[in-house]
Amino acid sequence: MRWQSWISWRKAPFYALAMMFCWPWLLQLFAFTHVNERLIFFIVAIYANYFYFIFSIAKGQRLSEGVTPEHAVWLFVLSNIILALVFAIGWHHFALFGPQLHCLKEPTLLQAIYFSAEVFSTVGFGDLLPCSDQGQMLFIAESLIGTTHFGVFMTLIFSRVIFPQSKPKTPRKPKIEPKTELNDDHAVSKTDNSTSSNL
Repeated sequence: MRWQSWISWRKAPFYALAMMFCWPWLLQLFAFTHVNERLIFFIVAIYANYFYFIFSIAKGQRLSEGVTPEHAVWLFVLSNIILALVFAIGWHHFALFGPQLHCLKEPTLLQAIYFSAEVFSTVGFGDLLPCSDQGQMLFIAESLIGTTHFGVFMTLIFSRVIFPQSKPKTPRKPKIEPKTELNDDHAVSKTDNSTSSNL
């Protein structure tokens, strides 16, 4: 198909990361009547984008058009940073965390990034906690990605880098060279091995 000619599976994961970073800002374009609807849309959009990111890597590897080792390192670092930042924007936008189950009314972006890094890395110092049912939903969504992202990425990327797939070797056919004979004039003539039929 024509559209497959301009799709580069090495660039698709980078496009997915860029799109993932845009979702929190695109929330402002949609009119939601309730906070729960906005939060559910935020989580679904991130998960859909994340799965596209993972499957684009898997598709590229299956087509032998996967990322290079240098791209693998960049993708791993960028994906960790962007995922933590995207969830941090969600924590900041919805204000669903605070100390001792009290929501911060106007959390700073630095506090949101700090709490998101805690959740994503599963460190959890206990100084900040999700303060409502909606906060627990967002906490579950981020912690699931945070705990599985490292293993999924290692499986998809670095297993291919460390153990590259070897192409099966096709057996070579033996090359049959024609026999050479000397004529009376010492000229070399090539004879075929096929038998001639007697007429």
